[in-house]
Amino acid sequence: MSDVKHNAMTKPIPADDECETIFEAIKKDVLDEIHRINREDDRHGLHEMDKLKHITEYTPTLYAHEDVAFGRNYWAKIHLGDGKYVHARAHKSTDGKITFYSLLTTPECAVWDEDTPLEYFID
Repeated sequence: MSDVKHNAMTKPIPADDECETIFEAIKKDVLDEIHRINREDDRHGLHEMDKLKHITEYTPTLYAHEDVAFGRNYWAKIHLGDGKYVHARAHKSTDGKITFYSLLTTPECAVWDEDTPLEYFID
């Protein structure tokens, strides 16, 4: 099992057809998670997701992957408009099933900018 210090994540590359296919398949799950985080932000007075205002697009710009025993893990930087990004993780199993895993969040941040590097994360 990989972790932040020991993993085989590739260097991020510009989004291509493979990336588009993976992250389009989980688009609804990504947007649902953004809205869930937004509700939690409101409940706790954090308002981190207010940085998004409105999601005007959903465009993966970079991605990386890691081959694992039961398929491949993917990470992507997804532009949501107005220079705001989320980092998402997905998994494609050996049988071809694509599932959403998580968004990169910290206690201080869930919305990233163009300069934030795409790096390995678990949840």
